[in-house]
Amino acid sequence: MIIDFHTHLGRGDDPPAGPLQYDLYPDQLLRQMDEAGVDRSVVFPVTYRDYRAANREIAGYVAAHPDRLIGFGRVRDTDDAAAIVTEAVEELGLCGFKIHHGCDAIDAASPNLWRALARIDELGVPVIFDAFGANAAKVLPVAERLSAPVVLGHMGGLWNVGTIDRCIACAERNENAYLETSSVLLYQKIEEAVQRVGSKRILFGTDGPPVHPAPEIAKIRILRIPEAAKADILGLNAARLLGIEA
Repeated sequence: MIIDFHTHLGRGDDPPAGPLQYDLYPDQLLRQMDEAGVDRSVVFPVTYRDYRAANREIAGYVAAHPDRLIGFGRVRDTDDAAAIVTEAVEELGLCGFKIHHGCDAIDAASPNLWRALARIDELGVPVIFDAFGANAAKVLPVAERLSAPVVLGHMGGLWNVGTIDRCIACAERNENAYLETSSVLLYQKIEEAVQRVGSKRILFGTDGPPVHPAPEIAKIRILRIPEAAKADILGLNAARLLGIEA
């Protein structure tokens, strides 16, 4: 089983926040999933001003493709952020949340953020943070205060060795923390993460559909780790975290 833990869908708002954040729809994602052999994908909204509408859009995509798509919601720094979390999980049936510091301008000192995270903790659903580059410095102190499953998206990203190391160390310290592999170019650091954290808390992701899943899968398959560990990363860990039968 292969589960992609990091994809975006939706129309987005003007002005668009780059090609990863507008006009991404299920037909493109599902085609790529079929081409690469991905069974299911976690999908969350592209950047919106109104995440109530965005979360409803995601719920509609999931309802149309319940055997392929797993819906996560998203919030920004607004007074109703905690209510949006409740609505997304309890009314729309979404399974977790994405919080993106950069696009959504959510500050670690924001009371709105902490009210939303407190609600996520109460619900016990996973939350994936954008921990790419400089964002990681904002994300890690927040992530370490949560009891819900925390996913460090991009685990530092690209060739940011120091940031990747800080993400790995965060997962070493916190048993509820997971590392997600999209955008990581230094495959050796994923191998190091397996050595330091174990294979059970590393999740495969792509940041698709602008990023095709095939090369990201190849990146995991060339790792010098046991085949059982590759199976964990590519899908079994996500299935366990989300309560999906593998």
